[in-house]
Amino acid sequence: MANSGSIVLEVKNISKEFPGVKALENVHLSMKGGEVHALCGENGAGKSTLIKILSGIYQRDEGEILFEGKSVEFASAHDSLQKGIKVVFQELSLIPNLSVAENVFLESFPLTKHKGIDWQVMNSKTSEILKSISLDINPKTPVNRLTVSQQQMVEIARALSHEARVVIMDEPTSALSPKEIEALFAVIRKLKEMGIAVLYVSHKLEEVFEVCDCVTVFRDGKFIANRRIDETNTNEIVKDMVGREITTLFPKTHEGKGEVILKVENLCTEKKLKDVSFELRAGEVIGVFGLLGAGRTELAKAVFGLDPVTKGTVFVEGKRIKPNSTASATEGGMGLLTEDRKEEGLVLQMSVAQNMTLPSLNDFTSFGFIRRGDEEKKAQEFVDKISIKTPSLKQKIMYLSGGNQQKVLLARWLMKTLKVIILDEPTRGIDVGAKAEIHKLIDDLAKNGVAVLVMTSEMPELLGVSDHIIVMNDGRITREFQRDDATQEKILEAAIETSPQFAMK
Repeated sequence: MANSGSIVLEVKNISKEFPGVKALENVHLSMKGGEVHALCGENGAGKSTLIKILSGIYQRDEGEILFEGKSVEFASAHDSLQKGIKVVFQELSLIPNLSVAENVFLESFPLTKHKGIDWQVMNSKTSEILKSISLDINPKTPVNRLTVSQQQMVEIARALSHEARVVIMDEPTSALSPKEIEALFAVIRKLKEMGIAVLYVSHKLEEVFEVCDCVTVFRDGKFIANRRIDETNTNEIVKDMVGREITTLFPKTHEGKGEVILKVENLCTEKKLKDVSFELRAGEVIGVFGLLGAGRTELAKAVFGLDPVTKGTVFVEGKRIKPNSTASATEGGMGLLTEDRKEEGLVLQMSVAQNMTLPSLNDFTSFGFIRRGDEEKKAQEFVDKISIKTPSLKQKIMYLSGGNQQKVLLARWLMKTLKVIILDEPTRGIDVGAKAEIHKLIDDLAKNGVAVLVMTSEMPELLGVSDHIIVMNDGRITREFQRDDATQEKILEAAIETSPQFAMK
């Protein structure tokens, strides 16, 4: 491999246009071997488009790509990989039923002299590569038996099998626990030691400052800034990303001390929850934290009636909610923003207005017909009220940014008489500007007396928005903290406890 410090990859004046959209306009970026280079920007900034150009999925309209000083063309993803660029996408591209070794050498199996696959050589080489990144996995293990974190490592091993000079990581920690994130960062540092250039694409600025050497910011498809990490700060990068200064990411103007709105008693489900009990008051924000598999999402779904409950009761304003009934929960004044908005929340082929009004269609229906004019008038009211960016109410929601999709889902519940809102990972995969807006909406909901339950794996968000914090492990509540008593260390310690401790005051 080439020595660290020399420029490995350079893009010059790259432009890309889709029908009606200028995705990239004369952007530039250069990466050195042994350097971790962050690429930041809001949704729609052009990050994904550049990644797809570098991976050979898209072809650029204008500009030049230099790889190790030579002008190159990437006609396909295979071409890009063969030239030394490996992209680890959010949606991993492994084949689940094949072994680790088969996935690592998928494009170029080592062959015997009789042109058969040399399994011994393949498994041996895979073991060497895995050892180089401190991953202790049997190369014969089927990939579908691995955790998401381990599968990411296999993607990185795949890059090393092709002697990749550049590894691009697209939101690599979105589904990882804190411990798995630490392991990933250790591997990234090993890649640096090997002289490999890493392009790290993330919305999480705390990670950028921990693992990256420099950062390039795009906004609206244009290059905005390049900064050394040790010469900048979060506020500067945020201002580069959004074009304005965000005074606070976690506005907190209200602390709930109202009457108990939501009461959960001894809630159990067959596979996860074990005697979960808590109370949530009007105007209060309770944050729920736990490591992967702790039961946060299962709790959200069980309270709302999506997951079958085997024992326990849920009350809203003293009225018992019928178990396993989302209709009863909705009629009682509850709303749920699911973790996976695309699979469980949105109807991607439907319009912004149609997605927004789904739970409220009865309000716009006469004699079996939907009054489209009334529906669109109400939808426009919320587009204006919470600043949803869309060219039209008729725009298919699949084309909106993640932050604006999330706002549409919030508006869906704000249209109803809302007493309790459950938000499962409300800012996952959205940019910092949209995060600040979602956090302000949470604060506004609490100020208006709504009881808010927030499931989040992001520690800054947990500490920033919550009045009270519940920590879960293996389907149980292990500890609870008031806002002023909570620290990251205490919360993580509680997240690995195995014995339940109920301390509700």
